[in-house]
Amino acid sequence: MTREEHLEYCKVCSNRSFDPKHGIVCGLTNKVADFDRECPEYNPDNDAIASRERVKALRKDETKSTINKGRIALFVIGGLYIVTGFLEAYVLPYNDIVYGYIDWGIAAAFIGLGIWSYKKPALALTIGLIFYIAIILLLAAIDASTIFEGIIWKILIITYLIYAISTARKEGDPNPNKSSDELLDQMD
Repeated sequence: MTREEHLEYCKVCSNRSFDPKHGIVCGLTNKVADFDRECPEYNPDNDAIASRERVKALRKDETKSTINKGRIALFVIGGLYIVTGFLEAYVLPYNDIVYGYIDWGIAAAFIGLGIWSYKKPALALTIGLIFYIAIILLLAAIDASTIFEGIIWKILIITYLIYAISTARKEGDPNPNKSSDELLDQMD
């Protein structure tokens, strides 16, 4: 077993101690753990286990909150394109139903990505960000002044999406501490 795997036991064992040179050590032997699969002297520290569970739950809540902000950004973009489609189809002086259909198609894509983000958050949010930036650049190519219209909203949406993508990717990566999660389940 590696040092990290040993520490998964030792961090939540009531026999743990601390050595300035080595970090957490066994309080019974004052040495770094060297057991193979299970420590024969393992004695669970329920307070340490409960504390770890609280930290894990807090991190999970923070992750969900961050991904939800990105998801909401996709829904907001979709909602704005629904309204824009209505305005361009029926209200504005150059109204034409074709413009409305284009905007409603874009809205459907963003709303679809928002819904898909419940299953595949990193991929859906990444596609949403790329699509959003592509639309901004396409509109800027048609009329350069559009890049500055609503710049604060654009920056906020892009920031939320980037932060949510980063968090979703971390959540999707193989968790090097997965063995500790399994350990905690076994100890309960």
